[in-house]
Amino acid sequence: MIKKISIIANGSLNNKTFHKKLLNESNKIICADGGGEHAKELDIIPDYIIGDLDSVSKSTISYFKVLGKTKIIENKDQDKTDLELAILLAETLDPNEINILGAIGNRIDHTLANIYCLNKIRSDIKAQIIDDKNIIELVEKPIDVKGDKGDIVSIIPLTDISGLSYNGMKWLVSDKDTEFGWFGISNRLTNKKGNISFSKGKILVMRVRE
Repeated sequence: MIKKISIIANGSLNNKTFHKKLLNESNKIICADGGGEHAKELDIIPDYIIGDLDSVSKSTISYFKVLGKTKIIENKDQDKTDLELAILLAETLDPNEINILGAIGNRIDHTLANIYCLNKIRSDIKAQIIDDKNIIELVEKPIDVKGDKGDIVSIIPLTDISGLSYNGMKWLVSDKDTEFGWFGISNRLTNKKGNISFSKGKILVMRVRE
């Protein structure tokens, strides 16, 4: 059975129904500090709350302590963000998949740092940042992009890329070599599945549903 872990960060969770469904499908739930507030609001009991605990309220910590099902881990390591600590904890649980919710918010520095955290997750684990409009994934090998016809697909390489090709997209690329700084924004699926292939590099793939 696939072990799916969801991490709740302290960004925005605009569609409560969408996020609660994802969390209910998870085998384990980890809150990164202030993500505990989201869990309480969604009436979700996380397995862990981890971080320096400066964003989650004392009343929320007490609430989960009384329920007795959540392990509270206070970690004052200022060299790591709360999300990094949650990811490190998740990896010890040997998951096949990590979904990060609440990673996108009003502070662009936090949002970018959260996206770059995908690069810290073991490459054998499928890892995504998800909300009701976006799926962000860091890939190092060809990927099938699934969605609905017309969904937006954007890619932002984090390195130089060799042999980049698209299939099933409105605007095609074939065996293109790119340097870091090139990006492909607002392409669209022409059916329910497209493909992005390349021979070398790392790419952020972003699927957007309008």
